[in-house]
Amino acid sequence: MSPNSTLAKFAKPTTIPPHGQDDNQSAPSAQYKYMQIFENKGAAMGCSNPHPHGQVWTTTGLPEEPALELEQLQKYRREQGGANLLEDYAELESKQKERTVFENKTFIAVCPWWATWPFEVMIVSKAHRRALVEFNDDEQKDLAEAMAEVTRRYDNLFETQFPYSMGLHQAPLEGSAEEIDASHFHIHFYPPLLRSATVRKFLVG
Repeated sequence: MSPNSTLAKFAKPTTIPPHGQDDNQSAPSAQYKYMQIFENKGAAMGCSNPHPHGQVWTTTGLPEEPALELEQLQKYRREQGGANLLEDYAELESKQKERTVFENKTFIAVCPWWATWPFEVMIVSKAHRRALVEFNDDEQKDLAEAMAEVTRRYDNLFETQFPYSMGLHQAPLEGSAEEIDASHFHIHFYPPLLRSATVRKFLVG
């Protein structure tokens, strides 16, 4: 995270050097702007390993989907006097309970209105939290519970190891105060299955 970020004060110091680091490693040529944390599960999602495995990609630019989201989050915040789109959306879904998959004190998991994947689920922080570093211990436990409940329900749906691609979206590592403050932590689950354990609507992409 950039030391210039307003979120830098929440980040805990790193005391263990990255694996494989040596004295000859050169400094990065540019500040990383975004950290994309994601997990793929299942051969249907192109995984060669049978178990779900996460990856972290750090880039000097914003990926397309988070960039488009951030643009709309900023627009909503400006037009609604500082309100946060996903915080308002989480509150609406919590009241209506029509599309709720799971809910606890801190998070709500819903099938969003704009879903394009079968059984698409989004986990949204109910309170305005911009990134993982802002969650306290109880909120971290609630996040783990929400993720475990979503994946458990996936597996039970067709009684199979349900494939998916999951991505965490949060504030950029470096950005303007407006970009960071408009960001809202949420997780997307994109599963390809349609009607059974063997029928897919989408191929991995």
